[in-house]
Amino acid sequence: MALGSCYTCIKYLMFAFNFIFWLLGCAILGVGIWLRVDEGAAEFMHESSKIDMFYTLAYVLMAIGFLIMLIGFLGCCGAIRESQCMLALFFMFLFVIFATLLGFGIWAAVAKSSFKDMTADMLKDGVENYYKDEKSQTFMDSIQTYFGCCGATLGNEDYKVVEDIPGTCDPDNYRKPCQSQFYEWIESKLVIVAGVAIGIAVVMILGMIFSMVLCCAIRDTVA
Repeated sequence: MALGSCYTCIKYLMFAFNFIFWLLGCAILGVGIWLRVDEGAAEFMHESSKIDMFYTLAYVLMAIGFLIMLIGFLGCCGAIRESQCMLALFFMFLFVIFATLLGFGIWAAVAKSSFKDMTADMLKDGVENYYKDEKSQTFMDSIQTYFGCCGATLGNEDYKVVEDIPGTCDPDNYRKPCQSQFYEWIESKLVIVAGVAIGIAVVMILGMIFSMVLCCAIRDTVA
């Protein structure tokens, strides 16, 4: 079917947008893979069940990235084939992902205090159960080795109420508690993830506008 010159322009803009959208899906997929296989993070993440949430986050991002790539492909086909059904499906999927990513991005940006408390609780629990639980010991050993720190908030003083100071606490790092460094590491990951999520959510608005305009143009042409 033939569309007017203005709508034909929108049609090809829609195709171009969805190609960019597909690339952004690749970016989300890449961030998820990066969180999962980052060599520095893996040094202490892969052995500790206490931070499985980061693995979960990585898998969620990979799934979302892959889904966005598929939806971008759907939008490209809908624009080229001038299919109202495919464009409507594209719009609905886009809206759902838009709401999800925007909400997650805002949550990640404002939840800093919650994550700070969480890291403090994780490290405190790790110290208290260091000589009781193998996973806690592995977690604290990995943290202390990777960040060059000792204990949770008081350095080597944290272990004096438990038992001996672990061998992974280097004497040069006795006065360097792990909480601030661990939290800064988590915060740096969240900033990247939140920025990508919010940026892509904003770009999605253009995709929804293009798809609705093109869908209406195709409907008017058929009518």
